[in-house]
Amino acid sequence: MQVSVQLLGGFVVVVNGAPITADRWTRRGAAALVKLLALAPDGRLHRDRVVDALWPELTLDVALPRLHKAAHYARGVLGDRDAVVLKGEVIALFPGARLEVDATSFEAAAEEALAAEPPVLESCAEALKLAGELLPDDLSEPWLDEPRERLRLRVLRLLRCAGRWEELLALDPANEEAHVELLRESVVAGDRTNGLRRYARMERVLHTELGLAPGPEAVVLRDRLLAVDPGPQPSPVAAAPRAAGRTHLVERDAELAQLGAACDLAVDEGRGVVVLVSGEAGAGKSALVRAFLDGLSPAIRVAVGGCDDLLAPRSLGPFRDMAENDAELAAALSGDRPAALLRVFSERPSVVVVEDIHWADDATLDAIRFLARRFPGIPAVLVLTFRDTGIDAGHPLRQLLGSLTGPSVKRVLLPPLSVEAVRRLGAVAPGEAVEIHRVTQGNPFFVTEVLAGGGTGVPHTVLDAVLARLGTLSVPARTLVERLSVIPTRAERWLAENLADHGVLLEVERSGIVTGTDATVAFRHELARQAIESALTAGERIQANKEVVDVLLGRPEVEPSRLVHHAERSGRIDVILEYGPEAAREAARLGAHRQAVGVLDVVLRHRELLAPRLAAELLTRRAYSLYVVNRFAAGLESAEAAVRAAAEAGDPVLRAEALLVLARVAMFARGPMRGRQAADQAVEVLEPLGDDARLAAALIEVGRAHSNLATVSIVAEPSERAEAAAERALQLGQRLGRPELEAQASCYLGDARLARGDPRGEADLQLAISLAGADSRTETLVRCYVNAAGGAYRSGRLDDAEKYVAGGLRAAADGEFFAGQYRLRLTTAAVQGSRGNWDRAIAELRDLLDTPGEPGAMAALARSLLARLLARRGDPEAGEVLATALADEAFADDSFVVTRLAVAQAELGWLDGSLGSLTDEVRRALALATGHRSVHAELAAYLRRAGIDVPAPIDAPGPWAPTLAGDWEKAADAWGRLGERYEQAVVLATAPDRTARARGLRQLRELGAVSTILAV
Repeated sequence: MQVSVQLLGGFVVVVNGAPITADRWTRRGAAALVKLLALAPDGRLHRDRVVDALWPELTLDVALPRLHKAAHYARGVLGDRDAVVLKGEVIALFPGARLEVDATSFEAAAEEALAAEPPVLESCAEALKLAGELLPDDLSEPWLDEPRERLRLRVLRLLRCAGRWEELLALDPANEEAHVELLRESVVAGDRTNGLRRYARMERVLHTELGLAPGPEAVVLRDRLLAVDPGPQPSPVAAAPRAAGRTHLVERDAELAQLGAACDLAVDEGRGVVVLVSGEAGAGKSALVRAFLDGLSPAIRVAVGGCDDLLAPRSLGPFRDMAENDAELAAALSGDRPAALLRVFSERPSVVVVEDIHWADDATLDAIRFLARRFPGIPAVLVLTFRDTGIDAGHPLRQLLGSLTGPSVKRVLLPPLSVEAVRRLGAVAPGEAVEIHRVTQGNPFFVTEVLAGGGTGVPHTVLDAVLARLGTLSVPARTLVERLSVIPTRAERWLAENLADHGVLLEVERSGIVTGTDATVAFRHELARQAIESALTAGERIQANKEVVDVLLGRPEVEPSRLVHHAERSGRIDVILEYGPEAAREAARLGAHRQAVGVLDVVLRHRELLAPRLAAELLTRRAYSLYVVNRFAAGLESAEAAVRAAAEAGDPVLRAEALLVLARVAMFARGPMRGRQAADQAVEVLEPLGDDARLAAALIEVGRAHSNLATVSIVAEPSERAEAAAERALQLGQRLGRPELEAQASCYLGDARLARGDPRGEADLQLAISLAGADSRTETLVRCYVNAAGGAYRSGRLDDAEKYVAGGLRAAADGEFFAGQYRLRLTTAAVQGSRGNWDRAIAELRDLLDTPGEPGAMAALARSLLARLLARRGDPEAGEVLATALADEAFADDSFVVTRLAVAQAELGWLDGSLGSLTDEVRRALALATGHRSVHAELAAYLRRAGIDVPAPIDAPGPWAPTLAGDWEKAADAWGRLGERYEQAVVLATAPDRTARARGLRQLRELGAVSTILAV
């Protein structure tokens, strides 16, 4: 027997070729049963699942007769006694037949099409032919919500893969990527009118749906449309032939072809590409890029820059290289840097090359991150080269590379050369080629050094090969090479000429050890420079760096970071102290906070030579940079030292600045209570000074420390202190005309208002996001999204919470702010936990806890939530997860974190039966919870569930009040309005009403809360 069921677009069952149409189903229950079974794997479902879906308001004993009656009528309509079979506790649809369901076939085709990396457009298009709306006549059936949403998401992914953007927008009007792709189509077609109409639609929808403005990529595309003449114009670049290549490489034709194809796609179709070129040191990455650039049309803008292996690499160094001979790029770097760079590169087809990004500073990585996300929307290629070895999991580059995915990202991995390539390069005998290949492992640079060295025998290391060539030079030339070897990457020609007598540089260049341009000289490869530098004695290295410092000091335009690099390596403490603070300030200003910390570490090694006031300032700046890069423990130590140094200097403003940074970093390093203490101290110091801007900043930190940032509970913690501080900070910010202060104050004011049920809080949070968009610091905007997402979650608006999370993660993708990303993802896990999507919540929490970095208090919150979800399912790992959080002594003195973990302990003790009496530990937790209304109420509720009679707090917030009062009907309704399915189920399952208990138990079964079922 062959049976097919149509669920997409309508309901039809076909048995052996005979259709049974919807009008035959006169009994709603019979049709619903068949539809439900058809959606189930293999057409089978447990009896309880069927009852819960079709008759959720009934107890099992009342619902079972209805189930049997529905099955009886279904068999009658289908004309087969085995059409619906109830065996044991399982119900099956046509168990002995070949069952085909169109919804299942579509899902299988979609999964297969999307599983390819990247997905194949044709396969996605074929899968879309099978799509349709799931049972459109049953839109009010709640059991269809989950499969309907699942199929909708599949369709959205397929439409994205197939590039059917208008259809995608019909299903998801606020999909920013679809709007941008349609804008790009208009740009490529030169369709100014339609493109501007599309931009206006995007602007309207994003504002209405999300309260957001179009991103920089969309603005760039709009500007290109505004520049389009109304009449069609031919593209001069598309018609321009590629120049004949001048560089010949061995065994790199395929890789060159990949780069050429990427360029063709950008030039001909306006679809930008990001190309990641990776390989070990000496693999030929730079040579490949040079060969590619040699073959480009003169009509294409080419911008090339490289990163430096310095103590503190030049902030935005590669882009500064590009700007040296390009006035437009120079102007872009002086303004709104990443967005301005994007505008310049979008004006005409461009190839942008950033080499050696494994040495990139934070500001450069942020710029690359920003550009890489938006290059697919402009006619440009972004080529990034890096070493794929020696980069650990915590390296910032790993985070960047992990974010670069999708069809617009191409990866080019350079393999070693073959024996045949070695033979061709050196025109050597086959046996000698084998030996050279064995020693060099096919590394192109090592091979060329061996071949260039000549002589007999094969050197065993790169150092041997390089030193063999160095030995052929005169003594003055060798001395110059040794001095140049302490300068990473490249040296200006004037610098090289000043490091030796006249004419010596010419001999060095002729030897081939270094190569030069009109402006710079460099070793043929960084490996050669490192090999020569490593051969110097300690004294020779120090002297070479001193010589470099002396020359650099005579050039006022030299960046302070370069001076500090060589001064640190030559013991020039005077230079470090004079130029280090400025180098660190510039790095931090541009967002290169890791590099700022590195420079300040060098300066502060000589703290005894610093005046107390300068020491306090530098320690404060170091603490803030450590906070931004999520090194909270080190940041706390630095901030506390800054507070002491400022007190020693007797400078109240400096002390307040240090306390403000301490408040921020302590929030994560030690918990909110330490943050509150520092913020309150800052306000106390600033109140009599009349410095309204700093006072507003201090009040914002008070609001932050008293906010709900440190809770993962769906019940908010009301705080009059947070609301009053944020409101006053907002007034000060408005009076000063400081939108960044207004944004942050509105952020915490909105959180506080929502916590006490004031709906004005939502408008406050939307205003905060709008104002923060004008702040160049990623941190400000992400913090606003964090609070908006949390506020929406704790108000029961779970869909809005997820939208804010998505917006925050998009904003965070443009610049590193690990703490904000972590907190947003923690909110995602909490939302999924409340919805009952525990698999997703657990997976998110595990991924967070496995993520490299220093999340501080957020890790304890993540572990507490994970332990509770696992315990509800009866997973023995729950205790181990919670034990790890409890063992972290960093938060032992923070009552908020301690009591949060105590709630988790109480729930685990209730579920496994181990919590049976009021122990000293429980008494301590209750005492610490006093003043934390939400946590206190939750702890009391779980202790009562475990049979420990404790008094309820008189001011329990939200649904905890009726829960603790025993008003199960009000409590269940309140939990339901918030969207918290588990707490609602527990209240129902422990209610005195039989029907309510049955409903609660069914809900717990749906959640998979097997341990909770036993406990209730």
